[in-house]
Amino acid sequence: MNSIRNVLLAGRSLWFKTRHPSLTHAFGVPSHLTDQERVVLYQRARSASCVAEIGSYVGASACCFGAAAIERGDAKIICIDTWNNEGMAEGVRDTWKEFTANTEPYSRIIRPVRGFSTSVVEVVRAITPTLDVLFIDGDHSYEGVKSDWEAYKGFLKAGSTVVFHDYGWAEGVRRVVHEDVLPVVRFHAHLPNMWWGSLNTAP
Repeated sequence: MNSIRNVLLAGRSLWFKTRHPSLTHAFGVPSHLTDQERVVLYQRARSASCVAEIGSYVGASACCFGAAAIERGDAKIICIDTWNNEGMAEGVRDTWKEFTANTEPYSRIIRPVRGFSTSVVEVVRAITPTLDVLFIDGDHSYEGVKSDWEAYKGFLKAGSTVVFHDYGWAEGVRRVVHEDVLPVVRFHAHLPNMWWGSLNTAP
């Protein structure tokens, strides 16, 4: 049964990779993101002039955003992380070199901001006053997700997109989405472990 499932998953992965050649590099970067989630990030960012992500790990999501930005021709990708791996299951380690190596094809448009998300808000504000896409994938506790939302929602405007990863298992993510984000979106959708919505109004 497992072998059949593995064959089906491999076929699905190949389908995504064939359909989205611009994500070839992003598909090759290690991540907890599924191939389908990578495609969603890329699609959400295709019309964005400024994207910020909270939680970059070793760069897979940044490469998805970078691929969209290259197609668009002009965009900024702001990557916020400590690159010390505090929130990851494999434990604390410095992931900065992996991130910079993996994102090198997009280094011209990526602006890394190193530090805890809630401590670098003004650094981000000096780069941009508004965001078209905000991807939240940092501290998954309720307090952590709530703090990120409160700290960065002021960058968003009507039409901005907000994306939350680990919606499928993290109660803190689901609670913030349902209590704080759903009331201000005009459209939303989700995969098993990712939720996104387009804002109806500035939060």
